[in-house]
Amino acid sequence: MTDKVIETITEGVALAPKIRAVSEQVLEHHIQRDDVVHATLLSLVSGSPVFFLGVPGVDKTGTIQALVRKIQGGRFYEALMPTIVSMEQLLVESTSIEEIPAENGGKKIRTHDTLGRAADAHLVFADEIWKAEPMVLQTLIDLAKGDGIRHEGKLVETPLLSFLAASNELPDPEGNLGAIWSRMTIRVQVDPLNRAGKKSLVQARLARDRSDGITTMIDQLTLADIEVLRKARPDVKVSDEIVEIVLDILQELVDDESSDFQWAWDDDRRFGRIFDVMQANALLNGRDMVNKSDLSVLEWLLWDTPEQIPVVKAKILSYCRTVLSEAQEMVDALLSPSGTVKAVLEGDRSKGVNALTQCESTEKELQRLKNEAETTAMKSEVEDLISQVNSTKEDVIAVVTGQKK
Repeated sequence: MTDKVIETITEGVALAPKIRAVSEQVLEHHIQRDDVVHATLLSLVSGSPVFFLGVPGVDKTGTIQALVRKIQGGRFYEALMPTIVSMEQLLVESTSIEEIPAENGGKKIRTHDTLGRAADAHLVFADEIWKAEPMVLQTLIDLAKGDGIRHEGKLVETPLLSFLAASNELPDPEGNLGAIWSRMTIRVQVDPLNRAGKKSLVQARLARDRSDGITTMIDQLTLADIEVLRKARPDVKVSDEIVEIVLDILQELVDDESSDFQWAWDDDRRFGRIFDVMQANALLNGRDMVNKSDLSVLEWLLWDTPEQIPVVKAKILSYCRTVLSEAQEMVDALLSPSGTVKAVLEGDRSKGVNALTQCESTEKELQRLKNEAETTAMKSEVEDLISQVNSTKEDVIAVVTGQKK
């Protein structure tokens, strides 16, 4: 590994805290949309297209727009595909008419298109993609491929970093949309908010409406940051063990008689992109090497119908459990929106003793897991979770003692 590669991967890994901060800020107002944020970031870093399956009104577009606003200079283009009737409507900002000399000494008229819209965006979001007109399908395929768009007989480069699409349904398996569907590498099912999520949504909206326009300093990514991550991603190490595990999971899915996964084994393009996305996931989490916890992204990479999602989850569960994943689950449980700690932090002092007990118990278990961590990097990440629990415990004590309301 050259000094330049080491420098690039080091810069990429160092961006993890900023990425985490940006994600948390977006999720303050976009409740339970972690999957949308993380999948979009994976797409930005890996270059893999994303498809979101979900009914209207579950905040897919709003979450993506909020994330784009956290990228300085990031340009976002959203198109409701049933309203796009031509390639020009998707790509052309304006058309001018000009006179040019003709060979016979006269003049002739020609038109000139100035490209913009999807051709000038860093993130393109094609909503209701399966309702696109047949005439724009080739342009959508070009955008999904990410290597330029065809216009006036030429292949034109664009600044596109991420192609995103959404619908509340899947394409007709017998139709002509299979080429686009096969290129939707990352596939995420976005469900409506649960009861706790809906309560948190109300609280987030009230907090926003009561802010009186007061803004605070916020973290932002830059396009240069994204470029660093994209350059670093190919150099994230992937061990032979990880490759073998992915092959084992694929084989188990093919052998599972409950559903047909032969398509996943046969799709070599998808198999290669699996590792692109796993590398991106490792980098976003501040690591220069893929580990078993990154297998969790297979949940978004190996289904063709929603009925296959629980099958995939079950297959990868035993493979991707690590000390760090167990530690994260403990912290997530402790800080659950419907949990005791959350209730105390919102002012219910009567549950203070139980909340403190839970914090101390979680901290003790995290210390045990830290001692079992296989690598220095994993120990460090568990230590960060311990610090998070300690900070939460201090906040609980402040509420119980009346220092904080």
